[in-house]
Amino acid sequence: MNRVSSLVASMVGGLAEKRQGGVSKLLLLPAAVAAAMLVGSVFILAVGANPLEAYYYMLIRPLTSVTALGEVSMYFTPLLLVGIGVSFAFHAKLSNLGGEGQMLFGALGMTLMGIPPVGGALGFWSLPAGILLGIVLGAGWASIAGYFKFKFRASEIIITLMLNYVARQIISYLVFYPLRSGAEPQSAKLAAALPKLWASSRLNWGVLIALALTVVYGVIVRRTAFGYRLRALGGSKKAAVYGGVPKDRYYFLAMVLSGALCGLAGALQISGNTMRLMEGVAGDFGFGGIVVAMLGGLHPLGIAAAALFMALLSAGSVTMQVKTGIPTSFTSVLEALIVLFVLLGMAVGGMKLGKKGDGS
Repeated sequence: MNRVSSLVASMVGGLAEKRQGGVSKLLLLPAAVAAAMLVGSVFILAVGANPLEAYYYMLIRPLTSVTALGEVSMYFTPLLLVGIGVSFAFHAKLSNLGGEGQMLFGALGMTLMGIPPVGGALGFWSLPAGILLGIVLGAGWASIAGYFKFKFRASEIIITLMLNYVARQIISYLVFYPLRSGAEPQSAKLAAALPKLWASSRLNWGVLIALALTVVYGVIVRRTAFGYRLRALGGSKKAAVYGGVPKDRYYFLAMVLSGALCGLAGALQISGNTMRLMEGVAGDFGFGGIVVAMLGGLHPLGIAAAALFMALLSAGSVTMQVKTGIPTSFTSVLEALIVLFVLLGMAVGGMKLGKKGDGS
């Protein structure tokens, strides 16, 4: 999904603006998807393939067996966690583009608790310990941007984006030198893995954890004083401050919560999938989560649906290529088209894409 990262990064600043009315908001995502698939059909026809067949292998076939669902879950879990993570920041009118770096530090936390000698000593308990440390490291990495935001009024977009590159270099150094195990630049294997939900599938507890936290996210944002103040700050900074909301504290907390969930995504990705720390373990999930949050309209059900759709695109692209000859890179085209049509729908519907000033 980093193929569309530049498009997302350039326009994500307006995600926290006011949403459209209920009906329009509900129709925006399916309309954007339908329009993108229609335009995508032109590309499919251009290579001599059948659009209906291509979309079947991409979006339907991955749902037809437990084994295939396991492959989908490898994309769905991190996309969902990063999606709800960055949504906390977006509610406060902050843009967290650092999901990748926070995921990498979450993966590092899981690795430090899961490999010898610590992992061998803790056994199964290295799993909860690694998840906890991953959450802490992800939150800590995001807190850097939160601190600079309220202390120096620095742009969190630039800081979180640049921290991704720093995180990549740190992880690269660690897997090439102090944590390297064997000929390949990767760590030793973790002592414990997330329990599977189905023996013959890669489905594991990570899916349940992600879904449970999506419910928690919805409750926090819609049913608590913290969520109300967060949304008030995102709606109008002046009004929120006048009403007694400590903006600096909430800016910081929003970034910490966002980083904690991204860190959890990294910890679960390591313990449920790769089992080793290596370069690129965060994949494209950092920017993919931003797309998921945008397509889901920051609503828990919308985010879950968008994460599933994006996971199907990624998991089904390989089967589509084998069966129809359409390259997997077509998914990048489709993702970019969806984002483009969503933004177009926002513009036509009256949503402003740029951030308002402090006086909003």
